[in-house]
Amino acid sequence: MNLKVKKQDLRNEWLKPKYNLRKVRLSNELSTEYLGNCIGSSRRQYELKERGIYPFHDYEIAIISYVLKDTPQRLFFD
Repeated sequence: MNLKVKKQDLRNEWLKPKYNLRKVRLSNELSTEYLGNCIGSSRRQYELKERGIYPFHDYEIAIISYVLKDTPQRLFFD
């Protein structure tokens, strides 16, 4: 049994664009710059995370869910 998991395989499986997050952000008329500031990162870094290039940290997920008044499950994992 081969338990060796490659980092790239995990990235491909888990790092996907956050379409629900983008939809809810736009429906609340919030900019990427605003949410980036909320989590302490730049507009560019936030956009890369929303596109699935980089992962969101747990605390960032919690902050964004609070600001958007929605569940982490719906915003990040559905």
